Formats: sequence, structure tokens, C-alpha cells
Amino acid sequence: MQISAAIGAEAMFFVASVLEGVGLVLVYDIFRIIRRVMKHGNIWISMEDIVYWLFCTISVFLLLYRENDGLMRAFSFLGILLGSVTYYFLFSRFVIKIGVLVLTPFSKIGKKILLFFKKVLKKVYKTIKMGLCKL
Repeated sequence: MQISAAIGAEAMFFVASVLEGVGLVLVYDIFRIIRRVMKHGNIWISMEDIVYWLFCTISVFLLLYRENDGLMRAFSFLGILLGSVTYYFLFSRFVIKIGVLVLTPFSKIGKKILLFFKKVLKKVYKTIKMGLCKL
């Protein structure tokens, strides 16, 4: 019974590693959806990538710490790689298409709201400037 329980624990750790890989690519897909819906420059993209890799580092560290007492094992990284590659080739394309399809209308509405507030703030700025000039 002891050996069976140990093998079961290792199998659960491998499954957790696979799910970790799926989760990491899913989070990156969220960044990819945001990049397609809201265009922004290279500096912003670089900052997003740094945040993503910090998230990955902390996430994998917590997985290893929580599930395996901090020991790095080759099959845990193999599980992360397997989960990442599987999700990427099977689901990533569809998740991104659906995400972009859902968020694009909200992006257009958001841009219109921002333009409205920009116009209102310009009018307020001009009014305050004129009032200060009269003093």
C-alpha cells in the first residue's frame, strides 16, 4: 500500500504540472487577446511580457513548493511543457478568436467613451484657463 500511495501522489503532481502548463498558456492568450483588441506600442508589450514571465516564475515556484516541497523534478517540467503544447495546438487559436470576437465591441464602446471624456475635459480646461486669465 505504501508504494501505491507514493505513485498516486507522483501522478497527481504530474497532473498538477500539466494543468499548470495549460494555465500558463491560457494567461498568455489573455495578453494576446488584449493586444489584438487594443493596439499599443513595443514598450507596453515588453512590460506585459515582463509581468507575464514574473507570473510564470512565481506560479511554477509555488507549484513546486506546494506539491513537491520545492524539489525540481524533470517530469514536472515535462508535464508543464506537455500541458502548454497540448493547449496551444488544440485550443489556443479558438480561445483567441472567441476572446477577440467578444471584446472588440466593448473596445469600440470604450474608445467612444474616452473620446467623449476627452472633449469634456478640454472644455473644462478651457473654461478654467479663461477664468484664471480674467483674475
